[in-house]
Amino acid sequence: MKRLLVFIILPTILILTSCSINKDKSDKSKNEYQIYCIDSKSSGIVSESYIPKGSSRKELVSEIMEVLQKEPKNVTYKRGIPEGVSILDYKIDNDQLIINFDSKYGELKGIQEILCRATIVKTMCQIPGIDFVLFNVNDQPLVDSNGIQIGLMTAEFFVENTGAETNYNVTLYFANEAGDLLKKTTRNIYYTGTSTIEEHVINQIINGPTEIGLYPTVPEGTTLLNVSTKEKICYVDLNEKFLEKLPGITEEVAIYSIVNSLVELPGINRVQFRINGEIVETYHNLPFGVLFERNLAINEDNQ
Repeated sequence: MKRLLVFIILPTILILTSCSINKDKSDKSKNEYQIYCIDSKSSGIVSESYIPKGSSRKELVSEIMEVLQKEPKNVTYKRGIPEGVSILDYKIDNDQLIINFDSKYGELKGIQEILCRATIVKTMCQIPGIDFVLFNVNDQPLVDSNGIQIGLMTAEFFVENTGAETNYNVTLYFANEAGDLLKKTTRNIYYTGTSTIEEHVINQIINGPTEIGLYPTVPEGTTLLNVSTKEKICYVDLNEKFLEKLPGITEEVAIYSIVNSLVELPGINRVQFRINGEIVETYHNLPFGVLFERNLAINEDNQ
């Protein structure tokens, strides 16, 4: 069973899209559960069938908690609990499951945090006797961006609907006037959940700056063909126009305007480029078939 769900954030409720609320229930006659994970675009959640070995509530919680921290069987999906986020401990209190995360969970922001929370709650609330899930971070209650405690969550906390919207702050890098260094700017983008944050960031770079003193880094006509992130590597596929390079812009500025902007996002450490689906070994005078990491030396603020 595989289903896609899309989010909208309201003050007290999170809204998802799904095919049918009745399909959300696992087939308990076969002891089958749905392990929720994040789709390939990081814009919603999907599920994979799983038959646990344990039978008691305690055994099921322990076993399924471990499964949630493993990579999904479908290699295009992402696990709900990102790499680097650890569960310090958890306990069962009557019908409540209280999960205590380390401080890394507190670094999750926006849609990534919401998706993580949804995968865990919807998975764990299938266990008989677990009706509520509560998140703590270093023994302190989880709070939202306004400092309000999230509190107890149920599977119904994530209700069916068709819309999704939120605002998301991103950091972008464009060229300076000389074209040899990057200058930083921040933007608040309107995120609908129908495309990934990575797509938004790259398309912002392609569209160019709107601020005075910043200059484009990508040739006109450059198109993003595909982008995906797996194991902290963001794979960016552009059309051949990117290879033309703007006059007066160095190769490093063109490449790292995208790389440094993407690595600002949580869950991305490195970037690999493709052109029309293929790895290209060189970009003018630079190796291009490699994994790129953040380059702080090219940022004007570090000069």
